[in-house]
Amino acid sequence: MNTNEYYYIEPIYSDRFFGDGNESYAQRENIPCPITREHLDGSRRAGQLLLHMHHNDRREWIIWWFMGRVIHQEILEEFKREGFTGFRTEPATVQFKDGTISREYREFIVTGWAGVARPESGIKLRQGCQACHWKNYTAIKDPEQLVDWSKWTGEDFFMVWPLPLFCMVTERVANWFKAKKSRRYVVRGPGDRGRLVGGTGFTVGRLSDFMPLDLAIKYGRPLGLE
Repeated sequence: MNTNEYYYIEPIYSDRFFGDGNESYAQRENIPCPITREHLDGSRRAGQLLLHMHHNDRREWIIWWFMGRVIHQEILEEFKREGFTGFRTEPATVQFKDGTISREYREFIVTGWAGVARPESGIKLRQGCQACHWKNYTAIKDPEQLVDWSKWTGEDFFMVWPLPLFCMVTERVANWFKAKKSRRYVVRGPGDRGRLVGGTGFTVGRLSDFMPLDLAIKYGRPLGLE
């Protein structure tokens, strides 16, 4: 891989094809900040993911919701054959519009890591709570400077902090997704900014809100992000 480049998979935003995960999102374990009610120290979903769909199309192999995605088990088998790394899966339930339940999907959790965004990207800590993990960062100005490759674990799917909901991938994964020619996502390259750039910045809590606890401790504890 050219370590000056990265890619990310961005969903095509559509209320019809997005999964409704509000019921699952409401079941969260909130860790309060010890000094204020204005923000939380952390907020992690508890229990298995359930997505409600607004259609009955069982051919969808990747289904997005606002906190991530689920992937059909047949596609996960392809990932294994390709040798893709940097993810774990958990059971998930998908309920289609007609009430049919499918358990052929798995929640897809990115576990690869590339540390904190380089300050040259424009992302800098704007405000942080002294009593908890809540932090607010500035927005991206130069996405080509985002990744500190010296911190990359070498895995195909990986996360850059504080962008935990962006699915960063290597070139070989990007090429695999491009070959599928799906209308449900777009593959963004280093110079194709998409939704990565814009907005006022990024507000996050704990790394363990987005990554398995064992890895959040491994990668996040030395940085005060756990």
